[in-house]
Amino acid sequence: MRGARYDANGDIVLPPEETVLDGEPVPVHARKNEPKFSGPNEKILKNDRPVRPPRFTKQPGTPAIPALPGFSKRLKGAMKEALSDSFSEGKRQVSATLGEAQENLVRTKISFKSLPVRMRGSVRRFWKSMSAPVQLTSHKPGKHRKPPTKLKLFVVDTVRFGGTFAGIFIVLFVGINYQSFWQIAKAQLALSGDLKNEQALQQMVQGNSYLTPGMVGTTMRQGDTANLLAYLPPVGPFENRLVIPKLDKNIPIVRPSMDALMHEDWKKFEEDIQTALHDGAVHYPGSARPGQAGNFFVTAHSSYYPWDNGKYKDSFARLNDLALGDTYSVYYNGDKHTYRVTAKKEVSPNNVTVLDQPTNKRLATLMTCTPVGTTLRRLIVTAEEIDPANGSVLRVGERPEENIGQNLFSRLETLPI
Repeated sequence: MRGARYDANGDIVLPPEETVLDGEPVPVHARKNEPKFSGPNEKILKNDRPVRPPRFTKQPGTPAIPALPGFSKRLKGAMKEALSDSFSEGKRQVSATLGEAQENLVRTKISFKSLPVRMRGSVRRFWKSMSAPVQLTSHKPGKHRKPPTKLKLFVVDTVRFGGTFAGIFIVLFVGINYQSFWQIAKAQLALSGDLKNEQALQQMVQGNSYLTPGMVGTTMRQGDTANLLAYLPPVGPFENRLVIPKLDKNIPIVRPSMDALMHEDWKKFEEDIQTALHDGAVHYPGSARPGQAGNFFVTAHSSYYPWDNGKYKDSFARLNDLALGDTYSVYYNGDKHTYRVTAKKEVSPNNVTVLDQPTNKRLATLMTCTPVGTTLRRLIVTAEEIDPANGSVLRVGERPEENIGQNLFSRLETLPI
């Protein structure tokens, strides 16, 4: 209805007199008393001209939505009930989980308690089954033997199979490594030929000249008072060699290229060493040289495949025979270096600390695979360089003493002219 309005309390107030219905004219005196605000679909007449009503604005104190009595209480009650239901459901689930875990624990305890009984029963049944006699068809009539049990047949078959396998393995293993085992056997039997070779090599190490394998010290004519070899200078061979008298070994020393080591190509490095082992004992690239501070590291085969064309497949087969205090010599670039064994041990193939290079010592290391014919471990023999004249340990930069007084003219008292 036109002219209706809201009062301060939000009640609808009708105009003093009814103005007009839809489509009927409105008196002028009623138009002056009309309120300036009406419904959104009504029009306000001003100066006898229709105008659009202003946008409705909320009167002070007039709620936009009438309040519902008890709504907040019902909302709080619903939320409290929902939370209570959630807590109850969680508590029920936790209780069920704990109860199930307790039942599983009780069943586990019962199973453990009954385990010895069940095991005894299983062992008893197994033993009864293995002890049962087995009826075999006898090939020789007239002989009535006690039938064997399953256990006896099992043991006999196991021993037979294991013995056959072990025998085949031993034959193949010894056949592949027969050269190295023959060397070890000859050393244990102390054959005379090997002893002569060792003595000759020992004279070469103790003397001042280089002798080829098998040569014994040459003596002068009968009546001469001295051996000419004692006056010869310490001249080495034309190639680098490792001489170990106790092992009856005089082996050339080979030094592979350092390219693979510098590029850290370890696969190529391994191939280079394996190739060099065909020609003798290998001086590890990157390790010190004889006479220098560091570790002169040398490795050689203890055994290798017999069909390999290398000539030094068993150079270090008897390396384990070296004991503390034994000596050997190295001829390197024409100089002779003497070493004395100070330590011997076995290490894992992954232990690379044996390649360490000290800066205050002159060491040498001999390495090979052990046990002979396998690659399970590495045998490491460490030695220190000594002065062959007095046996003292040589310090870094120190040279061996030279016997200057020993020469051909040592007995001459005056000059001839």
